[in-house]
Amino acid sequence: MPTGHYYSQETKELIFNVIQFIEGEKNRPKIPLYNVNDRIMAALQISHGSMAKLKNEMKQLQEEQQMVLEHKLLEQQQQHQLYVLAQKYKTERLRPRSSSPFIAPKNDHFTSMDTPRAVAKSPLIHGGGARKSRAITIIIDNASWHREVTDDTKPPLRSWRKQMIADWLHDHDISYAKDISKAELLELAYENLPEKKYKVEEEAKQYQINILW
Repeated sequence: MPTGHYYSQETKELIFNVIQFIEGEKNRPKIPLYNVNDRIMAALQISHGSMAKLKNEMKQLQEEQQMVLEHKLLEQQQQHQLYVLAQKYKTERLRPRSSSPFIAPKNDHFTSMDTPRAVAKSPLIHGGGARKSRAITIIIDNASWHREVTDDTKPPLRSWRKQMIADWLHDHDISYAKDISKAELLELAYENLPEKKYKVEEEAKQYQINILW
């Protein structure tokens, strides 16, 4: 027996049976080569029922191993996609931004206030769904590019003009009186802030990945 390998008595007997069967066919096959099942039963000296059970068990084992391998590959792909996603947000965060991020407002019920209006970006829509699998969890740090919130949950800033705050309230379906001050508009906005959603988490959900901060 090979050095470093241990075989049980039952395994040794099976190996010896195979050796005897092969040695007995030095001159000619005892059983026709096309009769595979009979040759297996003769070589291992097992019954037809035992052979069928063995085949089924080995086939099931191979399928389980293949599923485990596919799941590991899928997890690696998901982790790589999330890493690329995080790097993309990091790059966008560090990229110089335009000094004029606003355009002229539309001709609506706020046209009396001649101030620019923020351009709302449409959310990115990805076609096709990711393959379903058990969810995985990835731990990431609290870097600022990981904590960037989605456009629809960003709060208004105190540096915004009155019209911009009014537009934010309108976009979030929050009613207000037209004759109130900027400070009152801002206070109303802060009282009705939407729940924060982080870009990295929203993207990760599409790949069934949980984010742990």
